[in-house]
Amino acid sequence: MQQVQLKIANLLDMEKFAHTLAKYFKDEGAVIFLDGDLGAGKTTFTQYFAEGLGVKDVVTSPTFNIFKRYKGKNRYLNHFDLYRIQDNVYDQGFEEYWYSNDDISIIEWAEYLPNEFRSMFSLKLSLDSITEDVKYINVLGKNSIISYIKDYCHEFIR
Repeated sequence: MQQVQLKIANLLDMEKFAHTLAKYFKDEGAVIFLDGDLGAGKTTFTQYFAEGLGVKDVVTSPTFNIFKRYKGKNRYLNHFDLYRIQDNVYDQGFEEYWYSNDDISIIEWAEYLPNEFRSMFSLKLSLDSITEDVKYINVLGKNSIISYIKDYCHEFIR
């Protein structure tokens, strides 16, 4: 695992970063953790990432639904928001989606996962709002993903 920190200055940067990252995952499944305070940009990132995967539906926060599934060009995007269920993750049966090799699962509020699930991520993004527009994103992931980010998103590296 490697780590890199990004500075996203505006929505256009967020869109470019998310679209570029989606290209990396066009041919493989993944579990992506998103952490950050309310309003940090987790759902905004997911919306742009979904666009990059070819999702045509409007992507909204699954806060009240907890889980939403979208069809992309080559694979499904499973969007989870654990904020409301926190300690009741076991009761939901979501693991079957998380361990699929074909789907991409984005999990908002991943810090609420039980300990045994916290190491299953391919990529972890921790978003920190500096201002309403400016975000720092700490990225932790497999070496190949971080190398890809360094090559194709180098303008965002702090």
